[in-house]
Amino acid sequence: MKRSLQLTVLTIASFATPACIFFLKIKDENVYALISTCSTIACIGFLITSWLIPKVGVKTLARGICGKDLNKKGTPAGEIPVPESGGLAVGCVFLLCVICFEFLHYYDVKNIVSWVCNGLSGDPPKPGHIPESWLVDFNAALAAIGFMMFLGFADDVLDIRWSVKMLLPMFAALPLLVAYSGGTGIALPKPLQSLLRLQHSFLELGLLYQAYMVALTIFCSNSINILAGVNGLEAGQTFIIACAILTHNLLSISAGCADELNGGCAVRDGHLFSAYLMLPLAGCTLGLLVHNWYPSRIFVGDTFTYFAGMTIAVAGILGHFSETLLLFLIPQIINFVYSLPQLFKIIPCPRHRLPVFDPKTGLLRPKDQPDWNVVNLMLQLTGNTTENILCVRILVFQAVCCALGFLVRWMLTGVYK
Repeated sequence: MKRSLQLTVLTIASFATPACIFFLKIKDENVYALISTCSTIACIGFLITSWLIPKVGVKTLARGICGKDLNKKGTPAGEIPVPESGGLAVGCVFLLCVICFEFLHYYDVKNIVSWVCNGLSGDPPKPGHIPESWLVDFNAALAAIGFMMFLGFADDVLDIRWSVKMLLPMFAALPLLVAYSGGTGIALPKPLQSLLRLQHSFLELGLLYQAYMVALTIFCSNSINILAGVNGLEAGQTFIIACAILTHNLLSISAGCADELNGGCAVRDGHLFSAYLMLPLAGCTLGLLVHNWYPSRIFVGDTFTYFAGMTIAVAGILGHFSETLLLFLIPQIINFVYSLPQLFKIIPCPRHRLPVFDPKTGLLRPKDQPDWNVVNLMLQLTGNTTENILCVRILVFQAVCCALGFLVRWMLTGVYK
């Protein structure tokens, strides 16, 4: 009962704001129809993911792709093998959702519905209802995300070295660099423009900006992976971030220009593209969270963390709001910076940077020489607690940071841009 209640509260709290924005502020009928269609596909993705994950778990367990929950070591639950690579089901269903929506978008969902309702009579819908640039973005996104999902699954099976995992996202970013059609400059704060007596508000960076995009894909692909180790944490933070990005997208769409969807409003189109990725990501991740929430019945594996991180990076880059994206990743940035001494082996870094579980009390505590990450830092700041409560605290911190990101962006409006 407690488990179901926590998941329900998390779902309602995360989806409430974007749902209100969608129903109250989206006035464009074309946009409304497309987002409604994408939402329906995301709901179907949630159901398929929830149904598929136990079946994938049985297969991976039979192949020995499993592990034991180290945060339950010393108890009967700690001796039960738990299937890994649950993210494989999530990633496959997500890609299927995006492809299905791309198909409906390309043929115009309203024309397809009208044709079906007329008994398939008359001429079938013709393609070409979206610009070719959208297809380029969709295919680039699918290529980058699919590559990272493959890398994650390979890591779950082959245990790839950290140095290799840090470099491979560079190759996954190549389709994004080719497809990227936005500017390669940054907006300077207005006070800085006056101070430097610049005539333009944008500073052109060229290749440096493309290098920044590659760095962003590397960071996002690894950020979910290194803030992990607690039941429900990887999927939970991904779900909250996806909902925060979706909220930002819908706010920007509702305040954007009133051009037709196939017109020239690049800003709105970028946020639409991001929303079309975040809806199925949130839906499929929620389907995983049902099984991964404490006590976890399946581990997400690197398959999920790399796939989810790359999807978030793709949304920020091709949606043209990569700077705002970083405001929603404050816990991941803190965790990365705090973890640098161990990641670069300045101090010893164990394979599993987990707290210590006391089987007598059922509580987690930081190590005597704690690992340098947010999970252990939270224990040091708030005291020993159960794994479930620790996850909830970190996810609350994630949600608060996302809300802070919106506040910072609102405060910078008119100053930064």
